Amino acid sequence: MNTKKKEADLLDLQILATIVYIGSLILSIYLTYNDKQKVLNLKKIFTEKQNLNLSIFNRVLVVVLTGIFLYASYENKELAKIKNEKLKNFDLQIYASWLSLIATIIVLYVIIDSQGSQYSIISGITNPNL
Repeated sequence: MNTKKKEADLLDLQILATIVYIGSLILSIYLTYNDKQKVLNLKKIFTEKQNLNLSIFNRVLVVVLTGIFLYASYENKELAKIKNEKLKNFDLQIYASWLSLIATIIVLYVIIDSQGSQYSIISGITNPNL
């Protein structure tokens, strides 16, 4: 596969992942709004079980998306090697992607381990932020 085609495919993958990430952000907004409604004792959008399941789904989705961006970073570095470009910035991007992946895995672990128990700043509310 030539490098131009590979670059285009990687850009398509990143566009798709970014669109899905935007969807994840929108879900996060709904989860946060639901938690606000809970705090104010108003009608919530989701039940507690739905809220927990959506929060776990959202966190898993973010882990997968972060993995996709890490993969894209590795592939971009390989393309840069073929083109004899400097690799320092590609290496830094890969390190940042690894740190992001580790962070998303930790956050996923926290939500699964707590299973709705009180761990956020606002007592009893699971933090849906990304």
